[in-house]
Amino acid sequence: MGEGRGAYKAQRLEALGTPSYPYNFTPTMQIPAFLHAYSSLEGEEAGQEEVAVAGMVVGVREAGRHLRFVDLEGQGARVQLKVDSRRCDGEAAVLRRGDRVGVHGVAVRTRAGELSLAASSLALLAPCLRPLPTHGFHASHKRLQRRYLDLMTSSEAREVLVTRSRIVRYIREFLHQRDFLEVETPVLAGSVGGATARPFTTHHHDMDAELHLRVAPELHLKQLVISGFDRVFEIGKQFRNEGVDASHNPEFTSCEFYLAWADYSELVSLTQALLAGLVTSLELRPTHRGQPLDFTAQFPAVEFLPALEAAVGARLAPPEELGSEGSRRQLAELCRREGLEGEGSAAKLLDRLAGRLVEPELVQPTLLTHHPTFMSPLAKPHRELPGIAERFELFVGGQELCNAYTELNDPEAQRAALALQASARDPEAMPPDEDYCLALEYGLPPTAGWGCGIDRLAAVMTNSTHIRDTLTFPLVARPKG
Repeated sequence: MGEGRGAYKAQRLEALGTPSYPYNFTPTMQIPAFLHAYSSLEGEEAGQEEVAVAGMVVGVREAGRHLRFVDLEGQGARVQLKVDSRRCDGEAAVLRRGDRVGVHGVAVRTRAGELSLAASSLALLAPCLRPLPTHGFHASHKRLQRRYLDLMTSSEAREVLVTRSRIVRYIREFLHQRDFLEVETPVLAGSVGGATARPFTTHHHDMDAELHLRVAPELHLKQLVISGFDRVFEIGKQFRNEGVDASHNPEFTSCEFYLAWADYSELVSLTQALLAGLVTSLELRPTHRGQPLDFTAQFPAVEFLPALEAAVGARLAPPEELGSEGSRRQLAELCRREGLEGEGSAAKLLDRLAGRLVEPELVQPTLLTHHPTFMSPLAKPHRELPGIAERFELFVGGQELCNAYTELNDPEAQRAALALQASARDPEAMPPDEDYCLALEYGLPPTAGWGCGIDRLAAVMTNSTHIRDTLTFPLVARPKG
Protein backbone atom coordinates (compact mmCIF):
# COMPACT_ATOMS: atom_id res chain seq x y z
CA MET A 1 0.00 0.00 0.00
CA GLY A 2 2.89 2.36 0.78
CA GLU A 3 4.32 1.76 -2.73
CA GLY A 4 0.93 2.57 -4.24
CA ARG A 5 0.76 5.87 -2.39
CA GLY A 6 4.30 6.68 -3.44
CA ALA A 7 3.53 5.90 -7.07
CA TYR A 8 0.46 8.15 -6.96
CA LYS A 9 2.56 11.02 -5.61
CA ALA A 10 5.21 10.51 -8.27
CA GLN A 11 2.61 10.44 -11.02
CA ARG A 12 0.99 13.62 -9.77
CA LEU A 13 4.28 15.48 -9.54
CA GLU A 14 5.18 14.33 -13.03
CA ALA A 15 1.85 15.63 -14.33
CA LEU A 16 2.02 18.89 -12.40
CA GLY A 17 5.70 19.67 -12.67
CA THR A 18 6.81 21.72 -9.70
CA PRO A 19 3.71 22.99 -7.84
CA SER A 20 3.85 26.72 -7.24
CA TYR A 21 1.88 26.86 -3.94
CA PRO A 22 0.65 30.48 -4.27
CA TYR A 23 0.79 32.65 -1.17
CA ASN A 24 -2.84 33.66 -1.23
CA PHE A 25 -6.14 33.72 -3.09
CA THR A 26 -8.95 36.12 -2.25
CA PRO A 27 -12.48 34.74 -2.67
CA THR A 28 -15.18 37.35 -3.13
CA MET A 29 -17.84 34.88 -1.98
CA GLN A 30 -18.01 31.68 0.03
CA ILE A 31 -19.67 28.78 -1.78
CA PRO A 32 -22.85 28.81 0.37
CA ALA A 33 -23.23 32.55 -0.31
CA PHE A 34 -22.75 31.97 -4.06
CA LEU A 35 -25.47 29.32 -4.13
CA HIS A 36 -27.83 31.59 -2.22
CA ALA A 37 -27.12 34.72 -4.27
CA TYR A 38 -27.74 33.05 -7.63
CA SER A 39 -30.43 30.55 -6.70
CA SER A 40 -33.02 32.49 -8.75
CA LEU A 41 -30.93 32.43 -11.94
CA GLU A 42 -33.09 30.95 -14.71
CA GLY A 43 -32.57 29.11 -17.98
CA GLU A 44 -29.04 29.30 -19.37
CA GLU A 45 -28.61 32.96 -18.52
CA ALA A 46 -25.39 34.12 -16.89
CA GLY A 47 -24.77 36.35 -13.92
CA GLN A 48 -23.59 39.87 -14.60
CA GLU A 49 -20.64 40.02 -12.20
CA GLU A 50 -17.51 37.92 -12.04
CA VAL A 51 -16.98 36.28 -8.67
CA ALA A 52 -14.15 34.32 -7.07
CA VAL A 53 -14.60 31.17 -4.96
CA ALA A 54 -12.19 28.66 -3.48
CA GLY A 55 -12.51 25.14 -2.14
CA MET A 56 -11.57 21.47 -2.41
CA VAL A 57 -12.08 19.38 -5.53
CA VAL A 58 -14.33 16.41 -4.79
CA GLY A 59 -15.04 15.25 -8.33
CA VAL A 60 -13.97 15.79 -11.96
CA ARG A 61 -16.02 14.68 -14.99
CA GLU A 62 -15.17 14.95 -18.68
CA ALA A 63 -17.99 16.22 -20.89
CA GLY A 64 -16.11 16.55 -24.16
CA ARG A 65 -12.74 17.33 -25.65
CA HIS A 66 -12.55 20.78 -24.09
CA LEU A 67 -15.20 20.67 -21.35
CA ARG A 68 -14.94 19.39 -17.81
CA PHE A 69 -17.23 19.71 -14.83
CA VAL A 70 -15.53 20.01 -11.45
CA ASP A 71 -17.32 19.64 -8.10
CA LEU A 72 -15.91 22.11 -5.59
CA GLU A 73 -16.69 21.90 -1.87
CA GLY A 74 -16.25 24.47 0.87
CA GLN A 75 -17.95 25.72 4.04
CA GLY A 76 -20.29 22.73 4.01
CA ALA A 77 -21.63 23.35 0.49
CA ARG A 78 -20.82 22.15 -3.02
CA VAL A 79 -20.88 23.96 -6.37
CA GLN A 80 -20.25 22.75 -9.89
CA LEU A 81 -17.56 24.43 -11.98
CA LYS A 82 -17.95 24.50 -15.74
CA VAL A 83 -14.43 24.59 -17.14
CA ASP A 84 -14.02 25.05 -20.90
CA SER A 85 -10.31 24.97 -21.74
CA ARG A 86 -10.93 27.31 -24.73
CA ARG A 87 -12.29 30.03 -22.43
CA CYS A 88 -10.49 29.40 -19.14
CA ASP A 89 -7.03 30.44 -18.07
CA GLY A 90 -5.98 27.27 -16.25
CA GLU A 91 -6.15 23.54 -16.90
CA ALA A 92 -8.78 21.32 -15.28
CA ALA A 93 -7.42 18.10 -16.77
CA VAL A 94 -4.74 17.81 -14.07
CA LEU A 95 -7.16 18.21 -11.15
CA ARG A 96 -7.81 15.33 -8.77
CA ARG A 97 -9.86 14.78 -5.62
CA GLY A 98 -8.49 16.75 -2.69
CA ASP A 99 -6.86 19.53 -4.71
CA ARG A 100 -7.46 23.06 -3.41
CA VAL A 101 -8.28 25.51 -6.17
CA GLY A 102 -9.34 29.10 -6.61
CA VAL A 103 -11.67 30.06 -9.46
CA HIS A 104 -12.90 33.25 -11.11
CA GLY A 105 -16.01 33.15 -13.23
CA VAL A 106 -19.69 33.97 -13.63
CA ALA A 107 -22.79 32.15 -12.47
CA VAL A 108 -24.66 30.14 -15.12
CA ARG A 109 -27.35 27.53 -15.46
CA THR A 110 -26.31 24.47 -17.44
CA ARG A 111 -28.63 22.83 -19.95
CA ALA A 112 -29.45 20.31 -17.21
CA GLY A 113 -30.58 23.19 -15.02
CA GLU A 114 -27.76 23.04 -12.45
CA LEU A 115 -26.46 26.28 -11.01
CA SER A 116 -22.73 26.40 -11.87
CA LEU A 117 -19.75 28.71 -12.05
CA ALA A 118 -18.39 29.12 -15.58
CA ALA A 119 -14.66 29.49 -14.97
CA SER A 120 -12.65 32.24 -16.64
CA SER A 121 -9.52 31.41 -14.64
CA LEU A 122 -8.55 28.50 -12.43
CA ALA A 123 -5.56 28.29 -10.09
CA LEU A 124 -4.23 25.21 -8.35
CA LEU A 125 -3.49 26.49 -4.84
CA ALA A 126 -2.39 23.26 -3.12
CA PRO A 127 -2.34 19.84 -4.84
CA CYS A 128 -3.33 16.68 -2.98
CA LEU A 129 -0.32 14.39 -3.44
CA ARG A 130 -1.85 11.34 -1.77
CA PRO A 131 -4.92 9.37 -2.88
CA LEU A 132 -7.94 10.09 -0.72
CA PRO A 133 -9.51 7.04 0.96
CA THR A 134 -12.71 5.67 -0.48
CA HIS A 135 -14.49 2.49 0.56
CA GLY A 136 -14.39 1.31 4.16
CA PHE A 137 -12.23 4.09 5.57
CA HIS A 138 -14.96 5.67 7.70
CA ALA A 139 -15.64 2.35 9.41
CA SER A 140 -11.97 1.71 10.26
CA HIS A 141 -9.86 2.76 13.23
CA LYS A 142 -7.46 4.52 10.84
CA ARG A 143 -9.90 7.39 10.44
CA LEU A 144 -9.15 8.44 14.03
CA GLN A 145 -5.39 8.23 13.52
CA ARG A 146 -5.74 10.46 10.45
CA ARG A 147 -8.69 12.51 11.57
CA TYR A 148 -8.02 15.18 8.94
CA LEU A 149 -8.76 12.60 6.24
CA ASP A 150 -11.94 11.56 8.00
CA LEU A 151 -13.10 15.18 8.04
CA MET A 152 -11.95 15.83 4.47
CA THR A 153 -13.95 12.95 3.05
CA SER A 154 -17.01 12.76 5.33
CA SER A 155 -19.60 15.54 5.32
CA GLU A 156 -21.34 13.75 8.21
CA ALA A 157 -18.19 13.95 10.38
CA ARG A 158 -17.81 17.65 9.59
CA GLU A 159 -21.46 18.33 10.37
CA VAL A 160 -21.07 16.86 13.87
CA LEU A 161 -18.31 19.36 14.62
CA VAL A 162 -20.37 22.22 13.19
CA THR A 163 -23.32 21.24 15.40
CA ARG A 164 -21.05 20.96 18.42
CA SER A 165 -19.84 24.51 17.81
CA ARG A 166 -23.44 25.74 17.58
CA ILE A 167 -24.27 23.96 20.88
CA VAL A 168 -21.37 25.64 22.70
CA ARG A 169 -22.34 29.03 21.28
CA TYR A 170 -25.94 28.55 22.39
CA ILE A 171 -24.91 27.63 25.95
CA ARG A 172 -22.59 30.63 26.14
CA GLU A 173 -25.31 33.01 24.91
CA PHE A 174 -27.89 31.43 27.25
CA LEU A 175 -25.67 32.19 30.26
CA HIS A 176 -24.64 35.63 29.05
CA GLN A 177 -28.32 36.57 28.70
CA ARG A 178 -28.76 35.69 32.39
CA ASP A 179 -25.87 37.94 33.47
CA PHE A 180 -23.29 35.20 34.05
CA LEU A 181 -19.66 36.27 33.75
CA GLU A 182 -17.42 34.00 31.70
CA VAL A 183 -14.06 33.41 33.38
CA GLU A 184 -10.93 31.31 33.04
CA THR A 185 -9.42 29.42 35.96
CA PRO A 186 -6.09 27.55 36.15
CA VAL A 187 -5.63 24.33 34.21
CA LEU A 188 -2.31 23.61 35.94
CA ALA A 189 -2.18 23.86 39.75
CA GLY A 190 -0.43 22.54 42.84
CA SER A 191 -3.59 20.92 44.20
CA VAL A 192 -6.34 18.85 42.63
CA GLY A 193 -10.00 18.92 43.56
CA GLY A 194 -13.58 19.43 42.48
CA ALA A 195 -14.31 15.85 41.41
CA THR A 196 -13.63 12.23 42.25
CA ALA A 197 -11.04 11.36 39.62
CA ARG A 198 -7.40 10.37 39.23
CA PRO A 199 -5.37 13.36 37.94
CA PHE A 200 -2.53 13.67 35.48
CA THR A 201 0.60 14.80 37.33
CA THR A 202 3.71 16.53 36.04
CA HIS A 203 6.81 18.22 37.46
CA HIS A 204 7.71 21.90 37.14
CA HIS A 205 11.49 22.04 37.08
CA ASP A 206 12.04 25.70 37.94
CA MET A 207 9.72 25.54 40.97
CA ASP A 208 10.79 21.96 41.76
CA ALA A 209 7.13 21.23 42.41
CA GLU A 210 4.60 18.57 41.51
CA LEU A 211 1.68 20.02 39.57
CA HIS A 212 -1.60 18.56 38.36
CA LEU A 213 -3.84 19.10 35.37
CA ARG A 214 -7.25 20.01 36.69
CA VAL A 215 -10.02 17.43 36.92
CA ALA A 216 -12.67 20.16 37.40
CA PRO A 217 -12.74 23.97 37.77
CA GLU A 218 -15.21 23.86 40.68
CA LEU A 219 -13.08 25.01 43.61
CA HIS A 220 -11.65 28.00 41.78
CA LEU A 221 -15.07 29.04 40.48
CA LYS A 222 -16.55 28.95 43.98
CA GLN A 223 -13.65 31.05 45.22
CA LEU A 224 -14.71 33.64 42.65
CA VAL A 225 -18.22 33.57 44.15
CA ILE A 226 -16.64 34.12 47.57
CA SER A 227 -14.79 37.11 46.13
CA GLY A 228 -18.06 38.74 45.03
CA PHE A 229 -18.87 37.44 41.54
CA ASP A 230 -22.41 36.15 42.00
CA ARG A 231 -22.77 34.44 38.61
CA VAL A 232 -19.77 32.84 36.92
CA PHE A 233 -19.24 30.13 34.34
CA GLU A 234 -16.41 28.48 32.48
CA ILE A 235 -16.31 26.33 29.35
CA GLY A 236 -12.96 24.59 29.25
CA LYS A 237 -10.81 21.48 29.21
CA GLN A 238 -10.60 18.98 32.05
CA PHE A 239 -8.18 16.06 32.34
CA ARG A 240 -8.81 12.77 34.12
CA ASN A 241 -6.45 9.81 34.10
CA GLU A 242 -9.15 7.28 33.31
CA GLY A 243 -10.18 4.82 30.63
CA VAL A 244 -11.38 5.52 27.11
CA ASP A 245 -14.82 4.33 26.05
CA ALA A 246 -17.98 5.57 24.35
CA SER A 247 -18.63 8.16 27.08
CA HIS A 248 -15.13 8.87 28.47
CA ASN A 249 -12.01 10.53 27.11
CA PRO A 250 -9.03 11.54 29.30
CA GLU A 251 -9.24 15.07 27.87
CA PHE A 252 -12.74 16.50 27.69
CA THR A 253 -14.67 19.76 27.74
CA SER A 254 -17.14 20.81 30.40
CA CYS A 255 -19.30 23.79 31.22
CA GLU A 256 -19.69 24.70 34.89
CA PHE A 257 -21.63 27.61 36.32
CA TYR A 258 -22.26 28.86 39.85
CA LEU A 259 -25.25 30.91 40.95
CA ALA A 260 -25.18 32.75 44.28
CA TRP A 261 -28.29 33.15 46.45
CA ALA A 262 -29.79 29.94 44.98
CA ASP A 263 -30.16 26.23 45.71
CA TYR A 264 -30.37 23.10 43.58
CA SER A 265 -34.13 23.43 43.00
CA GLU A 266 -33.53 26.55 40.89
CA LEU A 267 -31.06 24.59 38.76
CA VAL A 268 -33.79 22.12 37.75
CA SER A 269 -35.73 24.84 35.94
CA LEU A 270 -32.55 26.34 34.46
CA THR A 271 -31.49 22.93 33.12
CA GLN A 272 -34.93 22.38 31.61
CA ALA A 273 -34.92 25.82 29.97
CA LEU A 274 -31.37 25.44 28.64
CA LEU A 275 -31.85 22.04 27.00
CA ALA A 276 -35.37 22.65 25.74
CA GLY A 277 -34.21 25.90 24.18
CA LEU A 278 -31.16 24.20 22.71
CA VAL A 279 -33.04 21.51 20.79
CA THR A 280 -35.74 23.96 19.69
CA SER A 281 -33.49 26.82 18.59
CA LEU A 282 -30.98 24.62 16.77
CA GLU A 283 -33.72 22.33 15.38
CA LEU A 284 -32.01 19.23 16.73
CA ARG A 285 -33.61 15.77 16.59
CA PRO A 286 -31.80 13.64 19.20
CA THR A 287 -32.66 9.95 19.43
CA HIS A 288 -31.50 6.93 21.39
CA ARG A 289 -31.46 3.67 19.46
CA GLY A 290 -34.10 5.06 17.16
CA GLN A 291 -36.31 6.41 19.95
CA PRO A 292 -36.84 10.20 19.90
CA LEU A 293 -35.62 11.99 23.03
CA ASP A 294 -37.96 14.66 24.39
CA PHE A 295 -36.17 17.58 26.02
CA THR A 296 -39.24 19.82 25.97
CA ALA A 297 -41.36 17.81 28.42
CA GLN A 298 -40.94 18.23 32.17
CA PHE A 299 -38.05 16.05 33.32
CA PRO A 300 -39.25 13.31 35.69
CA ALA A 301 -37.31 12.75 38.93
CA VAL A 302 -36.15 9.40 40.34
CA GLU A 303 -34.64 9.16 43.83
CA PHE A 304 -31.28 7.43 43.98
CA LEU A 305 -31.69 5.03 46.93
CA PRO A 306 -35.30 3.92 46.35
CA ALA A 307 -34.49 3.25 42.70
CA LEU A 308 -31.40 1.24 43.64
CA GLU A 309 -33.24 -0.77 46.29
CA ALA A 310 -35.95 -1.65 43.76
CA ALA A 311 -33.31 -2.68 41.22
CA VAL A 312 -31.32 -4.94 43.61
CA GLY A 313 -34.43 -6.28 45.34
CA ALA A 314 -33.04 -5.63 48.80
CA ARG A 315 -33.24 -3.08 51.59
CA LEU A 316 -30.09 -1.07 52.11
CA ALA A 317 -28.90 0.53 55.32
CA PRO A 318 -30.42 3.91 56.22
CA PRO A 319 -28.65 6.76 54.37
CA GLU A 320 -26.76 7.96 57.45
CA GLU A 321 -25.40 4.40 57.98
CA LEU A 322 -24.56 3.51 54.37
CA GLY A 323 -20.89 4.32 54.89
CA SER A 324 -20.50 1.80 57.72
CA GLU A 325 -18.42 -1.37 57.34
CA GLY A 326 -21.50 -3.57 57.61
CA SER A 327 -23.21 -1.68 54.82
CA ARG A 328 -20.04 -1.81 52.73
CA ARG A 329 -19.97 -5.61 53.02
CA GLN A 330 -23.62 -5.81 51.92
CA LEU A 331 -22.91 -3.60 48.92
CA ALA A 332 -19.83 -5.65 48.05
CA GLU A 333 -21.91 -8.83 48.04
CA LEU A 334 -24.56 -7.21 45.85
CA CYS A 335 -21.85 -6.10 43.43
CA ARG A 336 -20.42 -9.61 43.19
CA ARG A 337 -23.93 -10.96 42.63
CA GLU A 338 -24.24 -8.65 39.62
CA GLY A 339 -20.83 -9.65 38.27
CA LEU A 340 -19.19 -6.42 39.39
CA GLU A 341 -15.96 -5.88 41.31
CA GLY A 342 -16.64 -6.15 45.05
CA GLU A 343 -13.68 -4.14 46.33
CA GLY A 344 -13.62 -0.45 47.16
CA SER A 345 -15.35 2.14 49.29
CA ALA A 346 -19.09 2.15 49.92
CA ALA A 347 -19.41 5.16 47.61
CA LYS A 348 -17.60 3.31 44.83
CA LEU A 349 -19.76 0.19 45.30
CA LEU A 350 -22.98 2.23 45.24
CA ASP A 351 -21.80 3.94 42.08
CA ARG A 352 -21.09 0.59 40.40
CA LEU A 353 -24.50 -0.81 41.30
CA ALA A 354 -26.31 2.28 40.09
CA GLY A 355 -24.26 2.28 36.90
CA ARG A 356 -25.25 -1.31 36.18
CA LEU A 357 -28.88 -1.41 37.35
CA VAL A 358 -30.38 2.08 37.51
CA GLU A 359 -28.70 4.43 35.07
CA PRO A 360 -29.15 2.34 31.86
CA GLU A 361 -32.91 2.48 32.40
CA LEU A 362 -32.96 6.30 32.34
CA VAL A 363 -33.37 6.79 28.59
CA GLN A 364 -35.60 9.85 28.35
CA PRO A 365 -34.17 12.93 30.13
CA THR A 366 -34.53 12.06 33.82
CA LEU A 367 -33.29 13.62 37.05
CA LEU A 368 -31.61 11.15 39.43
CA THR A 369 -31.88 12.91 42.78
CA HIS A 370 -30.89 12.80 46.45
CA HIS A 371 -27.62 10.88 46.51
CA PRO A 372 -26.11 9.92 49.89
CA THR A 373 -23.98 12.70 51.34
CA PHE A 374 -20.81 10.58 51.44
CA MET A 375 -21.07 10.25 47.63
CA SER A 376 -21.28 14.05 47.39
CA PRO A 377 -18.55 15.63 49.56
CA LEU A 378 -18.98 19.12 48.06
CA ALA A 379 -22.79 19.19 48.30
CA LYS A 380 -24.89 20.57 51.12
CA PRO A 381 -26.84 18.04 53.22
CA HIS A 382 -30.55 17.94 52.52
CA ARG A 383 -32.47 20.21 54.86
CA GLU A 384 -35.07 17.49 55.64
CA LEU A 385 -33.59 14.09 54.72
CA PRO A 386 -30.75 12.82 56.98
CA GLY A 387 -27.75 11.41 55.17
CA ILE A 388 -28.96 12.77 51.80
CA ALA A 389 -27.44 15.54 49.68
CA GLU A 390 -29.29 18.28 47.81
CA ARG A 391 -28.11 17.01 44.46
CA PHE A 392 -29.35 15.80 41.11
CA GLU A 393 -27.83 14.33 37.97
CA LEU A 394 -29.51 14.49 34.57
CA PHE A 395 -29.39 11.20 32.70
CA VAL A 396 -30.19 10.78 29.00
CA GLY A 397 -29.83 7.58 27.04
CA GLY A 398 -28.47 5.85 30.14
CA GLN A 399 -25.56 8.24 30.70
CA GLU A 400 -24.99 11.27 32.89
CA LEU A 401 -25.11 14.63 31.15
CA CYS A 402 -25.33 17.10 34.05
CA ASN A 403 -24.46 17.14 37.75
CA ALA A 404 -25.80 19.82 40.10
CA TYR A 405 -26.18 20.52 43.79
CA THR A 406 -26.55 23.07 46.51
CA GLU A 407 -22.98 23.91 47.47
CA LEU A 408 -21.63 23.03 50.89
CA ASN A 409 -20.52 26.35 52.39
CA ASP A 410 -19.80 25.44 56.03
CA PRO A 411 -15.97 25.29 56.25
CA GLU A 412 -15.88 22.81 59.16
CA ALA A 413 -18.45 20.54 57.54
CA GLN A 414 -16.41 20.70 54.34
CA ARG A 415 -13.21 19.73 56.14
CA ALA A 416 -15.03 16.79 57.74
CA ALA A 417 -16.52 15.63 54.41
CA LEU A 418 -13.15 15.70 52.65
CA ALA A 419 -11.44 13.93 55.53
CA LEU A 420 -14.11 11.22 55.47
CA GLN A 421 -13.61 10.68 51.76
CA ALA A 422 -9.83 10.54 52.19
CA SER A 423 -10.19 7.91 54.92
CA ALA A 424 -11.93 5.57 52.45
CA ARG A 425 -8.57 5.18 50.66
CA ASP A 426 -10.11 5.55 47.24
CA PRO A 427 -7.27 6.46 44.81
CA GLU A 428 -9.73 8.65 42.87
CA ALA A 429 -11.08 10.46 45.94
CA MET A 430 -10.56 14.19 46.17
CA PRO A 431 -7.83 14.92 48.75
CA PRO A 432 -8.46 17.47 51.51
CA ASP A 433 -7.83 21.02 50.29
CA GLU A 434 -7.12 23.32 53.21
CA ASP A 435 -6.69 26.38 50.97
CA TYR A 436 -10.25 25.93 49.72
CA CYS A 437 -11.60 25.38 53.23
CA LEU A 438 -9.78 28.52 54.35
CA ALA A 439 -11.49 30.44 51.54
CA LEU A 440 -14.85 29.19 52.81
CA GLU A 441 -14.12 30.87 56.14
CA TYR A 442 -14.47 34.21 54.35
CA GLY A 443 -18.07 33.33 53.49
CA LEU A 444 -19.51 31.50 50.49
CA PRO A 445 -23.11 32.73 50.16
CA PRO A 446 -25.88 30.21 49.51
CA THR A 447 -24.85 28.94 46.09
CA ALA A 448 -25.98 26.38 43.52
CA GLY A 449 -23.50 24.78 41.10
CA TRP A 450 -24.01 22.96 37.80
CA GLY A 451 -21.74 21.06 35.43
CA CYS A 452 -22.24 19.45 32.03
CA GLY A 453 -19.95 17.40 29.79
CA ILE A 454 -19.96 19.14 26.41
CA ASP A 455 -18.66 16.09 24.51
CA ARG A 456 -21.43 13.85 25.83
CA LEU A 457 -24.05 16.52 25.24
CA ALA A 458 -22.86 16.95 21.65
CA ALA A 459 -22.91 13.17 21.15
CA VAL A 460 -26.52 12.95 22.35
CA MET A 461 -27.65 15.91 20.26
CA THR A 462 -25.94 14.65 17.06
CA ASN A 463 -26.94 10.99 17.55
CA SER A 464 -23.29 9.95 17.76
CA THR A 465 -22.65 6.60 19.41
CA HIS A 466 -19.17 7.59 20.68
CA ILE A 467 -17.95 10.91 22.09
CA ARG A 468 -14.79 10.67 19.98
CA ASP A 469 -16.95 11.60 16.98
CA THR A 470 -17.64 14.98 18.62
CA LEU A 471 -13.93 15.74 19.21
CA THR A 472 -11.77 17.40 16.59
CA PHE A 473 -8.85 15.09 17.39
CA PRO A 474 -9.74 12.33 19.90
CA LEU A 475 -6.98 10.61 21.83
CA VAL A 476 -5.87 7.50 19.95
CA ALA A 477 -3.36 4.98 21.26
CA ARG A 478 -0.36 4.67 18.96
CA PRO A 479 1.03 1.21 18.14
CA LYS A 480 4.02 0.30 20.31
CA GLY A 481 7.37 -0.51 18.81
